[in-house]
Amino acid sequence: MRRLGVFAGGAVLALSACVSPEGGALVEVDPNLRPVAAVTTDALRAKADPQQDLSDVRIDARDGCLVYRYSGPVETTYLPLRNTEGRPICTPQEAPAEA
Repeated sequence: MRRLGVFAGGAVLALSACVSPEGGALVEVDPNLRPVAAVTTDALRAKADPQQDLSDVRIDARDGCLVYRYSGPVETTYLPLRNTEGRPICTPQEAPAEA
């Protein structure tokens, strides 16, 4: 019986590390992801696959592609925003200046 109590206490401690003190799940945001204001226009909604959540869309500074916040059963992460054909939606990249 004592082992069950120790196991239950350990399980509570282990699971409590997954939740912030405010009660929400911890989400670490990549510093390369920049928030985008007014990205979710009608044109983007028409282009993006309807199964994606467009409430939190960001631009990945590394490649200029749009990502959206996906809340799965285990973790919350940012995934590439894809069009209805399955290709990633990216913004035009500026060409590097030649010397």
